[in-house]
Amino acid sequence: MMKLEIKKSAVDLTELAMGVLIVGIVVSIGSIVLLNFRDSRLTSLSTVSVSNDTVLLADDSGSSQVSTAWFQSITSMTNESGGETIAAENYTMTADSFGNGIITMASDSEYNATDVNVNYDYYNQSDTQWALPNSAAIGLGEYGNWFTILVIVGIAAVILALIFLAFGNKGSIGGGGVGGGVSY
Repeated sequence: MMKLEIKKSAVDLTELAMGVLIVGIVVSIGSIVLLNFRDSRLTSLSTVSVSNDTVLLADDSGSSQVSTAWFQSITSMTNESGGETIAAENYTMTADSFGNGIITMASDSEYNATDVNVNYDYYNQSDTQWALPNSAAIGLGEYGNWFTILVIVGIAAVILALIFLAFGNKGSIGGGGVGGGVSY
């Protein structure tokens, strides 16, 4: 009776592919969790005040930006040349998705295209409840930048291993030595 022999494949890449997939998923979920944890702490951070930040207002109700991220509120705004306080009806202040404070002037404001001094408060990002998850999320983001390179190097290693497996045994047919593998 003839026995069927099941041959093992030369290289099984299933474990490598699963490992890469699991690492990618863990890094992605970790980044999302860290960013959500960081952002949920934003409004509980202490605030820092900035005095007389000079901002050139845009023409025709365009938007201008204050110099510090994670803006909280404007306390006052004055015209740099005349020193008069600019009433809140002349502008609106919002934060973009990166936390930058954006000043949008009313289209009929006499202060468009002028320099103003802005006094405002912003959230202190050096606080550890913000800085630690932010640094960790940045680190995971850097891993994402290297992920492609690691995958390419892994694929190159597998290809080289297959080449060496295919062509590496050709010189060892018949044993070793000059006598054709026969030893006395």
